[in-house]
Amino acid sequence: MLDRAIPFLSYGCLALLTGSLALVVVTVSMAAWQTNLAVEVHETEQDIARLEGKYYAMVADIDRMDPGARGLTAPRAVTYAAETEAPSFSLR
Repeated sequence: MLDRAIPFLSYGCLALLTGSLALVVVTVSMAAWQTNLAVEVHETEQDIARLEGKYYAMVADIDRMDPGARGLTAPRAVTYAAETEAPSFSLR
């Protein structure tokens, strides 16, 4: 009985030690991945803010622009399309 208990317990300890080391490695790699992801999200937010700044600058340039200088003229009359009911389908 004792002949089998010692190898069984030693293999069990070795398995537990290997498992705990594997869990430490997985935890460290997941922490590094999460840190890299947070940095990437922060950089993406900065890129979006930069693009928004360019967009608002372009909109401000368009607002300051004189349409007549670009050859645009005001319409003679403003007309709108008549609103009609959308066709419907019924089984009745």
